[in-house]
Amino acid sequence: MTEANSPHLLEHIVVLTSLREQHALQMCLVKTLQEFISANEISLYAITSVSGKPEPQLLVSVESERDPGKQKRSPALRTIEEDPELQQCVSTKKQVVSTWQDDSGGKVKTGIKVIHPVTNEHGVVGFFIIKCAKLIQKDQDMAISFLRIYHNYLQLINANEHDALTGLLNRKSFAEKMMTVLAAQRSNQERSSDSGNQAKHCLAMLDIDHFKKVNDKFGHLHGDEVLLLFARLMTQTFRGDDQLYRYGGEEFVVFLKNVDLTTGLSILERFRAKLEAFNIPQVGKVTVSIGVVEVNKQDLPTTVVEQADKALYYAKDNGRNQVCAYEKLLEEGKLNNILTSGDIELF
Repeated sequence: MTEANSPHLLEHIVVLTSLREQHALQMCLVKTLQEFISANEISLYAITSVSGKPEPQLLVSVESERDPGKQKRSPALRTIEEDPELQQCVSTKKQVVSTWQDDSGGKVKTGIKVIHPVTNEHGVVGFFIIKCAKLIQKDQDMAISFLRIYHNYLQLINANEHDALTGLLNRKSFAEKMMTVLAAQRSNQERSSDSGNQAKHCLAMLDIDHFKKVNDKFGHLHGDEVLLLFARLMTQTFRGDDQLYRYGGEEFVVFLKNVDLTTGLSILERFRAKLEAFNIPQVGKVTVSIGVVEVNKQDLPTTVVEQADKALYYAKDNGRNQVCAYEKLLEEGKLNNILTSGDIELF
């Protein structure tokens, strides 16, 4: 630990607030605190839903004593239902202090564990856990201050990445994340090409059928309500790992992770049927047309988006309220494989 002189501390805050990507922000937060406080281990967790139950998911962990600055994959915490300390932190929204013991490596280490709640307007959404040899209050006070900076800045990042009406990711963040996803996809395929075990993903574009008629007949307030309920149904239907976007107007995008086209079609069909059966107050029933493509070896985001878009507009032009796959339409001779670069404005 170094002495926390003001200029040095401010420089770290400048770096922290210069970041625009959440994982980089989280890593910077943990590594900065590692430098300024005495701690054996500092970890940041998010609360995710697994089979309807809230569970802590490790985001970043750094173990200070053995390997400073190295990200460490700590053992997963118990579920919140199984851990009284986590339950107390969630219910009180206050830090919880307990003891810890580690006998790995043949040497028993003990100390103090402090669980800080990470909160937003919905309540506790994560945990910031510091394991240290002894409780030093000024260190914990600094951790709380940095958590406040992290919370405030994370809100700014989220506001910039999310659609104001639906709360889904917006078109701007879609463009940025697609570049990252496809770069990772190519890298993974290169590493797994010998084994043939290549991860597959699907990109789907969704368009609410006859949405203009909803606005014309019921007014824009009810139109906004349809968009809100549509987004809520998406959140309830798709998995937590899937990326959901409002692409613009009544058009949405779903990025289905680690599923092939057959599974993707099944998931999307389930959502289509669920929406068709849903009765929207004042408006009644609405339907959706969906175009999907399997993301495999495409080089450009524009290629992937245009293929999904072609399948979407085939669905809309041929009866609506259906899910169409680009690959299957090609096989059946219903589409050609000529992509008109520039028709789809991704960025």
